[in-house]
Amino acid sequence: MAKALERFEEYLSKILLVLTVILVFVASLARWAGYPIVWSVDIAQLLFIWVCFLGANQALRRGEHIGVDFVVRYLPAPVQRVLNAIHHVLIMAFLATMVWYGTKLTLLNVERRFSDTDLSYAWVTVAVPVGCFLLLVTLLRQIRLRGRKEVRKTETSESARV
Repeated sequence: MAKALERFEEYLSKILLVLTVILVFVASLARWAGYPIVWSVDIAQLLFIWVCFLGANQALRRGEHIGVDFVVRYLPAPVQRVLNAIHHVLIMAFLATMVWYGTKLTLLNVERRFSDTDLSYAWVTVAVPVGCFLLLVTLLRQIRLRGRKEVRKTETSESARV
């Protein structure tokens, strides 16, 4: 089930990115020809914010976010694990805060409309709590999987000593 959701997320983000590029390209040609598509900027913004959050979640899942570990990698393994745990707690606190306040922001924007469309601006702002929730779930899943690997590694090393 998780793999199917991951594939869906990947395909959705690719489709949204392609739609964004096509929309911006067509809108720029239309503006050049003297027939601007007035709602194109709003829809491009809507699509792009979703692409950003879906892409951030995919990057987190694959371990592709930029990390600065210049000092940490030279520390002993137990210290690295403690710093890694603190790092994860801080990230989870930040993401939970973004889910909370992003939800409040979305509820405030339900009645607000895009300037040139009849769409609610909440479709843009809801990307924040949804995206941060996805990131939080991915992070928790990674922590659980790393914990299992650590337990297996410990059990294997203990059984090798016996």
